[in-house]
Amino acid sequence: QSEVPKPPADPAGTVSNAAVMAEKNSAMKTHSERPLTGSVPADQHNFAVTPNDRMFVRNNLLTPDLQVTEHRLTIKGLVDKELRFSLGELRQQFPVVSMTGMLECAGSGRSAFSPTPSGTPWLPTGGMGCAKWTGVRLRDVLQAAGIKPGAAFVAGQGSDFGVIASAAPVIRSIPMAKALEENTLIAFGMNDAPLPKVHGFPMRLVAPGWVGSASTKWVHTITVLDAPFKGTYMDSSYRIPRTPVKPGEKMPADAIVTEAWPVKSMITSPAPNASFKVGRAVLIEGRAWVGEGAIDKVEVSFNEGGTWQRAAINNGSDKYAWRIFSFEYWPQTPGYATVLARATDDRGNVQPIVPAWNPLGYFWNGIHRVGFMVEA
Repeated sequence: QSEVPKPPADPAGTVSNAAVMAEKNSAMKTHSERPLTGSVPADQHNFAVTPNDRMFVRNNLLTPDLQVTEHRLTIKGLVDKELRFSLGELRQQFPVVSMTGMLECAGSGRSAFSPTPSGTPWLPTGGMGCAKWTGVRLRDVLQAAGIKPGAAFVAGQGSDFGVIASAAPVIRSIPMAKALEENTLIAFGMNDAPLPKVHGFPMRLVAPGWVGSASTKWVHTITVLDAPFKGTYMDSSYRIPRTPVKPGEKMPADAIVTEAWPVKSMITSPAPNASFKVGRAVLIEGRAWVGEGAIDKVEVSFNEGGTWQRAAINNGSDKYAWRIFSFEYWPQTPGYATVLARATDDRGNVQPIVPAWNPLGYFWNGIHRVGFMVEA
């Protein structure tokens, strides 16, 4: 009888997947072990702010077990003076701010594309969250270092490492305009607590509204550059075609880097296959967001998109926070009912029924559909 192979040991200096997932809600589904990825479905997102235990997990490498007393952040590159900070020094020297903002993996929804691209099989409604982030503004720290003429991009490098020493470090750059935006933070808090280890403890970048990979976790070095960083996570992955390609085609040579998320929404209540009674109100609730810009309206349909009705939106939140929408539906006949939701942003972009396919399966923002039972 052959022995069952033992799982590989967790390398020294890392947090085990079991320890990470032990802090997560039981509804979280693990999509891959190495790298560790996991998310909850839409009906587990019915919160104004995503709780830590429901925030999606997306590692590119392992989860480093860092000590706040030893961790330092270096600012270098096209700056007047190189700076180095402990977490305590960041807190003392710069204003501490909080904001609620969206993070979403570029591959969120990948499993809904056909043909299915390779990569983490994120659910159509998995791989995102809207947390409250606390930290200091990246622009305050950059301005303290002095930004030199010609500086155009800012790259963050994380402390995570791979099982093999030759694994490429996770480094991503963002344009200077995004780096200087007031909501882009060096964050050390999440939902009024220190960052959980898997979410970047002791500090991370948060570039809200953009693909999650732009928000470097476990950040230890920020480099100011005159051009986009060249590397695995800029040139091989996190790229989309400049113009649409046919499903199944290869990535064109002139592909561009993924940045802000397109307009998207999901229905968070009711849960799929929930039961309701004829003649009693069913509260349809959901979340809508867009990477840059604002949500203009959200509409719902109960006849597979034949006609649409406008939902109410709660707009009283931070710039990059998702918007809560709701609609009261009164079912008149028993049977199986469906609800679709679509969002439109302030530039007139409407959430598509089926988004344009792309080779790496990024930016799925198709219309979400939930079915439920109506009983007599």
